[in-house]
Amino acid sequence: MQYIGEISALAASACWVITALVLASAGRVVGATVVNAVRIFIAICILCIIHWIAYDNLWPEIDNFSLLYLAISGVIGLAIGDQFLYRALIDAGPRLTTLVITSTPALTAIIAFAVLHETLSYVDVLAMLLTMSGIAIAILTRGEKNATKKYPRVKIGILFAFLGALGQAIGLVFAKLGMEESNPDIVHTLYQSGVTPLSATYIRMCFGGVGAIVLLLFYLLFKSSTREKNCRINFQVFFCILAGTIFGPVLGVWLGLISIENMDTGIAATLMSLSPIMILPFAKIIEKEQITTNAVVGAIVSIMGVALLLLN
Repeated sequence: MQYIGEISALAASACWVITALVLASAGRVVGATVVNAVRIFIAICILCIIHWIAYDNLWPEIDNFSLLYLAISGVIGLAIGDQFLYRALIDAGPRLTTLVITSTPALTAIIAFAVLHETLSYVDVLAMLLTMSGIAIAILTRGEKNATKKYPRVKIGILFAFLGALGQAIGLVFAKLGMEESNPDIVHTLYQSGVTPLSATYIRMCFGGVGAIVLLLFYLLFKSSTREKNCRINFQVFFCILAGTIFGPVLGVWLGLISIENMDTGIAATLMSLSPIMILPFAKIIEKEQITTNAVVGAIVSIMGVALLLLN
């Protein structure tokens, strides 16, 4: 199917918009730790069922190298990377954290060039720069009303955000390595043997869950107290977490792997980083945020970059 990689990347970006909105709503009630723990458990259960239905087995049969690459991808990208990002949101705030995350496509392209030997044309580089510039413009203007808000450790928060972006980039590259190992031609269909995006997503999530549990245990071991809210999960909160899990760790990650399977990893990461642009109208309607002229300009610049990527 033509443009399957581009369509999957844009769909993944849209999925993360939904995830951000519903999980933010749930997090305000029960706290981030509870949301993340429940989300990872639900994601693994859903992916296990889908994998069983699609391939008639509970665990994919892959070689050890593919398993190793996908395990590294899950731990670094989904466990360690997300841990840094969540910490950055507390220390530096959402605006600066999201801005730093826009470096993910560039980091992905650099790592993919070194590890996967993927090359980008001058037009691809220009398109990526346009897209990321537009995202940066839009994000910088979204937080103006809260610009005076004080965060505890801004500098260390920015460092954590960068480490989170680096974790995501490394996770994407290792995921592609894992999918390529058993299938050098990188051609998969739903029922072919080998490391399909669904199987890769399932494996990454399982190992990401193991990594997250280890980090949580270390946190509880060395932290005598926590500020997380201690609230019961009601039906509304559970529904939000369930929706966030389906559109995020399940569909979002799955579509993301389909995109990097069918196109250059750096370009795929650029298209998947459009969530801050897509979320603008929802921020206006749901979160009641003011959308400035510069935010609209940033969206237009990003769309021009996406169009250049798609038409090149």
